[in-house]
Amino acid sequence: MKIDVKPEPDFSRIRQVLMLQGRADRPPLCEFGIDRPIKEAVLGRPLTTAADEVDFWIKAGYDFVHVRPLYHLQVVDHHSRSIEGVGVIRSWDDLVNNTWPWQDLDSNVDYSQLYAVKKHLPQSMKIILSTGDIFTRVWMHMGYTHFCHSLFDQPELVSTLMRQHGEAILEINRRSVEILGDSLGAIWYTDDIAFGTGLLVHPEFFRQELFPYMTKIGDLAREAGVPYLYHTDGSLWAVFDDFVQIGINAIHPLEPNSMDAVEVKRKVGDKLCLVGNISVDLLSRGTEREVRDSVRDRIEKLGYDGGYCVGSSNTIPHYVNPLNYKAMIEEAFRGYL
Repeated sequence: MKIDVKPEPDFSRIRQVLMLQGRADRPPLCEFGIDRPIKEAVLGRPLTTAADEVDFWIKAGYDFVHVRPLYHLQVVDHHSRSIEGVGVIRSWDDLVNNTWPWQDLDSNVDYSQLYAVKKHLPQSMKIILSTGDIFTRVWMHMGYTHFCHSLFDQPELVSTLMRQHGEAILEINRRSVEILGDSLGAIWYTDDIAFGTGLLVHPEFFRQELFPYMTKIGDLAREAGVPYLYHTDGSLWAVFDDFVQIGINAIHPLEPNSMDAVEVKRKVGDKLCLVGNISVDLLSRGTEREVRDSVRDRIEKLGYDGGYCVGSSNTIPHYVNPLNYKAMIEEAFRGYL
């Protein structure tokens, strides 16, 4: 599948928009995750090497390559009911009487993809580094129901797990930033803290236990002089002011069913760049014309001042219609009409 655009990757384009420094020459594309079948459809060949990975991001019209170090921090008990019920850590004894992967990063984090992509990166592009899921991993290890009970029954256990996971993810970011050096273009933290109608827990929990670590990750971005993006699904009205205080520059993915992106633009568009909002359902089941119309509408209503990057409302999964993905990219390349 050939995308009918002339790729001219230039990281300064997306940086300008992420930092709310006005319109670039066109609205930049920005995507967090893209499944292998879609990448291979664009490449027209199997994706097997870091050079292939870089080639995909160029051919698809992006100004960056998204890279995530490979880390194995999640432990699943297949005999427990589910991650929604009771997980592998039920008590202090479970935590202190076992060795957990986030306590031994040297054995459980692989940075090789960072080195490999950096080696093949064109000078005009940068790497957007992503890590995440401090909160998500804690509740998954405890089981969501048990986690919620423990907020009241075992708050010290929850706080300790948040601290251990927070310090682990912070250290992974530190090492990754050091490895990437001048190839680093931005830091993208990911952690779903909300669902369609609100936050998963009270905002005060996040302010006490999660946001301090997000601030420290943001400090790494500021020290490196790069933008700081955040991915979370759901309705976020209760914490947009917190995001600004944390120092986040851009918010992704703005699920259409969770928030009206135009209202988000009106309320915080002068403080946060908006990223995404093109419905994954539309990309999967809609027509090419509908996709193009949606992209054009988002550029006009969210990107009139430059503070918007075109992308999906989550990620590009394997079931997205490749021709619709192609249409989204081509429409973004038409620019500000």
